[in-house]
Amino acid sequence: MLHTVSTSPFSSSSLSNCLRYSDPNSEILLIEDAVIAAIDSGEWQEALTLSGRRIYVLHDDVVARGLSREISENFELVDIKGFISLTEQHVTQMKW
Repeated sequence: MLHTVSTSPFSSSSLSNCLRYSDPNSEILLIEDAVIAAIDSGEWQEALTLSGRRIYVLHDDVVARGLSREISENFELVDIKGFISLTEQHVTQMKW
């Protein structure tokens, strides 16, 4: 299953709930303000890494927030084509 998270973990419990309720084999795509969770050495970066889930981060949203040099290498940056590919690969999806 693909879980798409769009809100900052500092203003919403969406990411926390996603990690709590999603299957460990799920994949998570961080978009919009949720990309802040992928900042290297940030408190959420560690939680995401330890979750064992594959984490993707939308590159355009990272650039729009001026975070290009701050995203952890533990996560895969994807462009819009990668976003579309992820949605095509996963029959079931959940937006948080």
